[in-house]
Amino acid sequence: MSTQTLQSRLRGLLKPSVWQNEAQPGTHSYLHGLRGVLALSSLLWIFFQTFVPAVVSHSTAGPTYQKVIRLVFSPVLWNESLISSFFFALSARSICVRFLNEPKPVAYAGSIIRRIIRMSIGVALASGIASGIFKGLGTSYLHTFKQVLPNNSIAVSERPNDALTALNAMFDLFWVVRSYFYQAANDFWPTQTIWNLSLIYQQSWTVYFLMLILPYTRASWHWQFIAMFAFGSFWMDSWGWYDASALLLADYVINPKLRVQLEEGLKITEDWKLPLALPGALMAVAGFAMKYLWTAFPQYIDEELVLHPYLDLAENTTRGQFASADPYPRLDNYLVIFGVLLIVETTPQIKELLSARWLVSLGKRSLSLFVAQSIVFWTAGIKLYLHLHLGHGTATATANLAVFVTCAVATLLFAEVYYRTVDLPSQWVARQAYAWLLR
Repeated sequence: MSTQTLQSRLRGLLKPSVWQNEAQPGTHSYLHGLRGVLALSSLLWIFFQTFVPAVVSHSTAGPTYQKVIRLVFSPVLWNESLISSFFFALSARSICVRFLNEPKPVAYAGSIIRRIIRMSIGVALASGIASGIFKGLGTSYLHTFKQVLPNNSIAVSERPNDALTALNAMFDLFWVVRSYFYQAANDFWPTQTIWNLSLIYQQSWTVYFLMLILPYTRASWHWQFIAMFAFGSFWMDSWGWYDASALLLADYVINPKLRVQLEEGLKITEDWKLPLALPGALMAVAGFAMKYLWTAFPQYIDEELVLHPYLDLAENTTRGQFASADPYPRLDNYLVIFGVLLIVETTPQIKELLSARWLVSLGKRSLSLFVAQSIVFWTAGIKLYLHLHLGHGTATATANLAVFVTCAVATLLFAEVYYRTVDLPSQWVARQAYAWLLR
């Protein structure tokens, strides 16, 4: 083989299009664009949560101007609960698209199996990378950082005792169905946020169950069926009402009979129909109003649990225990998320805006960015801050600016490497593995 031929083949292997999913009917680039917006918001959150915690959390003291910034901007721009719940809803909105477009057994089974393989590879390697880095660096510098800043809003990452413990932690990511906050993999992960992937994976089975029914029943009955399930989930305060709402929205976008109703709007009279963007806007405003209320009065943040009767009837838990044991689906987040999605799905101009190439590219790399930002900010970022602030006496604000610029660039680079070497290949392996199963 000549050198030129070898170089040509290597370029082909490294070219992203080789690994990309084949074109799928009903794939919407604006959903990737929404993920891109959330990825930027997530970057802001991890920086502020780590280095300027008073603009994110009320549990760490800070100057008055930081508290004002938190009250004014955090509910909209870097609210952790909203970001994670929005990613959850977008996942539920997206995973049903292939099957609803092509309701065949091969499409249904493929959606499930490819997702299992892709997530197993990507998340396991991410956990392994993080564990390996912290094993080499140790965690003593994290304790120093918490005291120097100070920052009471973060917890120091733990390290697995051995390789078997690390392996079991990765395995359990795809098996736990409760206590997401307290699983070992989450303790080992910088920022303790990998529970999001575990929750998204587990709750996807609700969508898989529900979506199987829709193509084979009357379209006009879909919303009643989904609404009944959503009401039961709301009663229990499980994530099912998010799943059901996302699936119903996807159904209205994809099903030709229902799509007409979505475009025509809400029928008030025979001659007057209300564009669905308007109730969507009202939902979003109401949700943000609630978020501002809880930001100003954080002691009442879990009071919305009174809306879920199951918690008052259950003998095995209380509202306080329920709130502390697991992430739970919040009403304020729901109103914002599905209000925004209603606006986006019914407004072509916003779809076009969100379909900007750079936003779509960020959205496709959202998993890679999640992995990269957690590792980069908690290793290079904290190390750089300590070096500048303690080693050279640099002012906190200047050190923070240097950390943000340096780590933002490093995160983009790290994410691109992870995307090309792990995420895209894992998608390719998932497709090839499923194709092999069909032979």
